[in-house]
Amino acid sequence: MIFTAIVAALTSTSTPIVEDVHLARTYKLGEKSVYQIRSNLAAQRRSRGLQTWIPEDFDMNYQFTTEVKALKPEGVVDVLYLRPTMTMITGETFDRPPKTDIEKVKFNLLMTMSPANEILNIKDLNPPPKTPKPKSGGGTPMLRLTSANYNPVQIPFIGQFISEVHRLSLFAGDLQSALDFSPRLPFEKLKVGDTWKRTVGYSPQKLKGKDGKTVNQRLDYVYTYKGLIDSNGKKVYRVEATCGLDTNLADYVNQLFELKPEDTGLKSIPLKFKSTIEFDLDQTTKKTLQANARSEGGFQIILTDLPTDPVEEETFKGRTNLRLVSTTIVKTK
Repeated sequence: MIFTAIVAALTSTSTPIVEDVHLARTYKLGEKSVYQIRSNLAAQRRSRGLQTWIPEDFDMNYQFTTEVKALKPEGVVDVLYLRPTMTMITGETFDRPPKTDIEKVKFNLLMTMSPANEILNIKDLNPPPKTPKPKSGGGTPMLRLTSANYNPVQIPFIGQFISEVHRLSLFAGDLQSALDFSPRLPFEKLKVGDTWKRTVGYSPQKLKGKDGKTVNQRLDYVYTYKGLIDSNGKKVYRVEATCGLDTNLADYVNQLFELKPEDTGLKSIPLKFKSTIEFDLDQTTKKTLQANARSEGGFQIILTDLPTDPVEEETFKGRTNLRLVSTTIVKTK
């Protein structure tokens, strides 16, 4: 009897039914969630004339809280977002000890969120500052193109694009592209293997076609639904996101000024970046329980008069972990 059942199971040609899944986030009024972010960007760079690579290390850590303040039609909610501080750690180098800075960002935002994790509206609940804050230069402390042998002023705009790749490697930035409210979810039901896209930034890239022009284009994450898996002892929905960039910034600069490489002196500035993020979503609420992200990339600056000897080059690897620390229900009055 038992043997017959085993043989029948092994020889059966039937395929188990796998239902389509709708990954729509659901909330409860008063739901309070505490998340932790830990990020690291490890880079090594060198300028022309140096045989050894100079390592640089940067950590960015913070904790944030969300609390559901109101439930609205069609699954839309108002969420209070709090992030009081961020800790920035610049690693030790040959000429300086490690340095830790705690930045009081004081994020106190009322955000309207859709079931797709899209931010529909943001209202700053902090009182307006008495004096305007100076504008930040953007980027991270990792960005430093200057060297004893080269003046980066000769190549406009390059710093901002490299800074953007550094930001993506840390999986940081504004709330529209950071991990805090990720992954961005589709509205359709999904089968395993289905994909969708969301834009996280912009970068010079070659247009498809024969003319080969390089223009500033969207940089997208491609999300893939991987199905129901076992993770840390429980069943979760797994979503994977990938992003990649392989471009030549010198083409963009030369085309922008309508000049040839021999006129600008810029032969090539290859910039490469790729990243992968794995999200674990709660089977019932589709809340993100954790996300593990990895990235790597690098760039070189090559001049026409030094075609085989980059005047500046860098490689880097980034990693970020988002983790749900706790969830409670706050009683509303």
